[in-house]
Amino acid sequence: MKIGHISDIHWLDTTGARPGDFFNKRLSGAFNLLAGRAKKHSKETARMALEMLRDLKIDHLIVTGDLSNLALPGEFSAVRHVLDSYFEDAQMSIVPGNHDFYTGESLKARRFEKMIYTHRPGNVDLGTEDVWPFVNVFGDVAVIGLNSAQPRPWFVAAGRLGVSQLEALEKALNHPEVAGRFKIVALHHHLFQVVMTPGESLRQLEDRAELLDICRRNNVGLIVHGHNHDYTFRYVEPVLVCEAGSCSVCRFKRDVRAGKFNIYTVEERKLCGVETYRYADGAFALWQSYHFEGGEWRCRCPDR
Repeated sequence: MKIGHISDIHWLDTTGARPGDFFNKRLSGAFNLLAGRAKKHSKETARMALEMLRDLKIDHLIVTGDLSNLALPGEFSAVRHVLDSYFEDAQMSIVPGNHDFYTGESLKARRFEKMIYTHRPGNVDLGTEDVWPFVNVFGDVAVIGLNSAQPRPWFVAAGRLGVSQLEALEKALNHPEVAGRFKIVALHHHLFQVVMTPGESLRQLEDRAELLDICRRNNVGLIVHGHNHDYTFRYVEPVLVCEAGSCSVCRFKRDVRAGKFNIYTVEERKLCGVETYRYADGAFALWQSYHFEGGEWRCRCPDR
């Protein structure tokens, strides 16, 4: 079983937007785009990543948030169309990022839910009307999707799951359809600090310790996330925590910040391999490959 993982597409599309739509936090986002962020993310690079994942014949795709730039209707409509061009709806598990809930208006309109989920996001009935967590099961794998995003003040990108969602997660992990499968938890925000700046508290997951504790107690094998636009690989037995980076980055100063995506291989309900593909010289190619051998993860192509 091969599971693909992309994140932080940051699809920009102002189709149908009005000037009044920017008299809020979107004003700071628009400034960041003008300052150079828009040039770093390429729609063509994102399409190349999706095309390669399709050609590599993955069984399921996990998207860990920030599909949009400013949570505008045109962005969600366009990125959903692109995703549908490569994968069937049942082949994808998609969770939101902070840019997808950029404003209180986008949350109130339930724009992400209505435009990204064409039906109930999971295929397991957890007996609740809440969207999160949701569960998708296929073969020996169960993907549990969480929402760590919420509207925040200007220049704040922190996340929070909250007590009720964490309690629901623990119940979901013990659901009869989930308990015997290999468990993957997907969310947007990171669990470990990567960006060493004083402003880290403005962008971190506030209840990350509680999430990791629940996952370790309930034999989660893999946690996947986005948010940092960086590559991370951390094993906190029995959980592997991974971020591939942003799949749409085409301009970068450091190799670790280049566009990337991951593929996880699960066999007999165990994670046995992780491959990371990186964008360089106009194409994606295999960059890192990890395999679990002798009780530890070993890198087979350390070109970093």
